[in-house]
Amino acid sequence: MTKEALLEIGSEELPASFIAPGMRQLKTLAEESLKASGLTYSAIDTHGTPRRLAVVIHGLPERSPDQEKIVTGPPAAIAKDAQGQWTPAAMGFARKQGLKPSDLTIAKDRLSAVLQVKGVATRQLLADLFPQWIGRLDFPKSMVWEPTKFRYPRPIRWMAALYGSDLVSFSVAGVRSARWTLGIGPWAPKKIPLTQAGKYAMLLKNQCVLVDSVSRQETIRRFAEQAVKRVHGKVHLSAALLEQVGNLVEHPVAILGNFDPAYLDLPKEVLITCLEHHQKYFPVEQASGGKLLPHFVGIRNGMSVHQEIVREGYERVLAARLADARFFFNQDRRTPLSSKVDALKGVMFQEKLGNLYDKKERVKKLLETFAGTLGGFTDLEKAKRVADLCKADLVTEMVREFPELQGIVARLYAQADGEDAAVSRALEEHYWPITLSGTLPSSDVASFVALTDKLDTLAGDFAVGLIPSGSADPYGLRRAAVGVLRILESKSWPLHVEWLVDQAVDAQPGPLKSAAADVQNKLNQFMSQRFAALLAERGFKPDEIEAVLATGIGVVREALARLEALHAIRARQEFEPLSVAFKRGMNIVRQAAKGGTTDAAAVQSELLKEPCEQVLYKILESTGAEVTKHLEARAYREALESMVPLREPLDGFFNGVMVMADDPALRGNRLALMRRLVGLFSQIADFSKLQNG
Repeated sequence: MTKEALLEIGSEELPASFIAPGMRQLKTLAEESLKASGLTYSAIDTHGTPRRLAVVIHGLPERSPDQEKIVTGPPAAIAKDAQGQWTPAAMGFARKQGLKPSDLTIAKDRLSAVLQVKGVATRQLLADLFPQWIGRLDFPKSMVWEPTKFRYPRPIRWMAALYGSDLVSFSVAGVRSARWTLGIGPWAPKKIPLTQAGKYAMLLKNQCVLVDSVSRQETIRRFAEQAVKRVHGKVHLSAALLEQVGNLVEHPVAILGNFDPAYLDLPKEVLITCLEHHQKYFPVEQASGGKLLPHFVGIRNGMSVHQEIVREGYERVLAARLADARFFFNQDRRTPLSSKVDALKGVMFQEKLGNLYDKKERVKKLLETFAGTLGGFTDLEKAKRVADLCKADLVTEMVREFPELQGIVARLYAQADGEDAAVSRALEEHYWPITLSGTLPSSDVASFVALTDKLDTLAGDFAVGLIPSGSADPYGLRRAAVGVLRILESKSWPLHVEWLVDQAVDAQPGPLKSAAADVQNKLNQFMSQRFAALLAERGFKPDEIEAVLATGIGVVREALARLEALHAIRARQEFEPLSVAFKRGMNIVRQAAKGGTTDAAAVQSELLKEPCEQVLYKILESTGAEVTKHLEARAYREALESMVPLREPLDGFFNGVMVMADDPALRGNRLALMRRLVGLFSQIADFSKLQNG
């Protein structure tokens, strides 16, 4: 017979951003702990609202199963003395396990005790597990509010814990678990009895609390769409805002509000920022065309009472915010965007890296350097114009008040000033991608500036020691590195990552150049790590990635092409023996180098005495020419396929001759042959990194 189990943690209101991570952690903790305890289950549901995090486990048996546990003890060699008697070490180990020494067994040369562990009642197990789960929940911020100094984002006010209909008793932070819960805030202060763990969600739904986050979002969507029918509009539902608002309420109620139509002359982006980012309202658009209407939908938490009063409050707060936006916008537009560039001299970027004006000057110089390597960049002057203006909006009143609009304000003001369309658009897009998987810049100009700006930031921060460690990355350098790599991939620019890094580091202020070599090395390693992580997410095997990146990234598109070719050819049966043969040749070359053995500068055909080495040399010559032809055409898969015929000659070579021959001339010549082989393969990847089988 199986039952459901419930754990609910009731607290003062949690930040909206904590709820989804809390639910994920609860599910992971439950899965791991139940598995370790030997308890089976059919499903785990997690729920979260501002006032509660909960987990419901379905299909739990009444007891954990009996288990056989093996405990490893001291080495078997010291179990008995010279007379065959048990030693104190063996007897002590047996006594500790509650066994006689004769009951011990030997496994892997060590004494072992096989213990029969009886199953435990599930309710008893949960009484131990539930408080552990609560204690292991990890949030960005937590607080202490009671004598035991238990940490949680907000004070815990109640806990409900059931197995079936039975109470699971425990205590955390001075609060004892109970078989009741609370409803929706001040509207439902009475305790709600819980009779069955499996009926938790339905019981609270009947009390106007939607504990399921997906259900709350769908309810908000449905109510919002119903509300805007009165004005013949369409609600603008941002997925991110929908999730955030869904985690701000337990019982959503949609309220249609209005604002002065005169504010519609503000840019749409400004209006949406005021509505979404600051007030958490949903904008309303025309049913077609996307033009904003002077309406919004606000979501309140609680019952549908006093809606007129709530609406007036929503509208009053929004009116003040829109009035501020109009004032700041008009103030900024008194002068063109270009006139604000000099003010960047008063904004510090970083103490050792100078101000924002210094940064944009470095970016301009790097643009010229990078363009030269590309053989000329058609729109270099536009890119330099973008670099001149790209930080100017950071000193505007609008961005100071609405920092979410950085880049967007620059585009809007540049458009109003009559700047080139590509320049205006690039002012916003040079920040892209904003997230690891975000949208890339749409034009070459925007991509070129985005690439250069990110490289300058990476080089500067590494030069002053602001290097990410562990999970901490306060300056977003991992995101910047991935942005550089993705832009290079999308544009197929023949720029070597290592060269770009070197140039960016060399462009930093003079006092930082003394440690340039060390900074370049660390940043290049960082870029390789980010690229490896990016490639792993795409499904490539770790050893393939390591093999291709063994000597650095080089040109991103070419590194990716080499990896794809290697990944594809590994599926061929004849490839693995060829890889093994390469590794053998690589090991011989490395060992010879360590031992101080020198090889000939080039293979001398007259010293190839054995038929097997003559055959290998002949095929290696023809294969080398074919591989070179394919590599020049960037046809890496064809290059690898042309190496496959080397398999049999290599097997014959290793079976037929001793590379490290006594004759120095023969030895040096055969080492030169091996070095030629290794060099051929290494143009694509370091095959010694590949794991066989």
